[in-house]
Amino acid sequence: MKKTYLIPAMQIEEAQAAQMLAESLNISTTTVDGSQALTKEDSSWDIWGDE
Repeated sequence: MKKTYLIPAMQIEEAQAAQMLAESLNISTTTVDGSQALTKEDSSWDIWGDE
């Protein structure tokens, strides 16, 4: 059986967004110290250990 070579084909499509899909909202203009950052309260499963 003779094998035939299949020529690869490529097609390029371009698209532009019609409107904004996601946006970051400004919640506050004041800065927050790192000690005031919100975290999970239950830290019993610390994956990094005491490094």
